[in-house]
Amino acid sequence: MRYVRSVDPTERGRLVEAHLDLSQKAARMIFPRVRQYIEFDELVALGNTGLAEAASRFDPTRGVPFGAFAWYRVHGAVIDGLRKATALPARVWAQLVALRAASDYLEHRGERDQGAAQTGVSPPSGADALAAAKSALSAIRTMYMTSLETLREGGFDPASETTDPSHAIDTGRMSKRLRQAIAELPERERALMTKHYWEGKNLLEAGAELGISKSWASRLHAQAVDRIRAIVDAEDRR
Repeated sequence: MRYVRSVDPTERGRLVEAHLDLSQKAARMIFPRVRQYIEFDELVALGNTGLAEAASRFDPTRGVPFGAFAWYRVHGAVIDGLRKATALPARVWAQLVALRAASDYLEHRGERDQGAAQTGVSPPSGADALAAAKSALSAIRTMYMTSLETLREGGFDPASETTDPSHAIDTGRMSKRLRQAIAELPERERALMTKHYWEGKNLLEAGAELGISKSWASRLHAQAVDRIRAIVDAEDRR
């Protein structure tokens, strides 16, 4: 197990004080979707809880700025707090699940890239950087479509909200491809996706139920998303 060199209490307080804007930013991103169910200041308070947790877990020797390290935890704390404190409509919750999943996925990619940089691997540039950006956007699309799939299985069809028949057909095809791709996942990745998207658990909770750490759950989630994305993208190119 890797030893984490945490900062002292005084420094933790300074870090929290200097980065309170992160809680405001996360609250502003999420509030338009949930304004009917919770006050803005309550979202900020949830973010501040995540900020304090980030300060207590921050390891300055890893070379990641505190703001980048804390952002994903602040954002996740707001969404996790919403899940526990409010009864959101299914569609709103599916959107938040997708946001949470995207945040986890991008955090994992950032940590992976940081680890590669520490071993002397240069960050992607030019065409490689563009390809990496397209890959990330495709992964985020996959996570959002997966969250919508949970609504379909709950009896709500997102395609019913459009009058464009071609959109309904495309949505139905995507739904079928997603179900097939998820069914083809390795057993543990499939179980993690079920807990994360269908049961609404965060990766810490889902990992604990599967007997694995948060970091390992994050890795499995990223692998599962990439597998699903590759299958769906391959179908799109046919």
